Amino acid sequence: MRGTDEDGPILDHFVQVLRRLDAARHGFVADDLAAMEAAWIGNAGAGWSGGFVARLRDGRRIHVDGRAGASHWSEDCDIEASVLDTGQTLPELAARHGWQGHAWDEHAARALDALLARLAAEA
Repeated sequence: MRGTDEDGPILDHFVQVLRRLDAARHGFVADDLAAMEAAWIGNAGAGWSGGFVARLRDGRRIHVDGRAGASHWSEDCDIEASVLDTGQTLPELAARHGWQGHAWDEHAARALDALLARLAAEA
């Protein structure tokens, strides 16, 4: 993805979120993702926050939020993940734990979906 329109620090942060998905903790891992449906990115600030809604290969839909503080994916980072209820469209993006403001971002969703497609093609 380097050198493409999708390249950049936003993608780097989402890769960090994907790397932290854990089957025991979250019920799925990055390799289980089939397609991205939506993504959000927090306003610029000292830290970073973002998240996405994706469809898993088994048909379930999931929501993942990630946050990295000033240490940039060291001790002050976390992710939260859950399976969406059947029929639930997109989760509400309310204030989360003092994270900066945020909104759904179509460009980020397309970039993440392109990343998934590329990883699947290389597998």
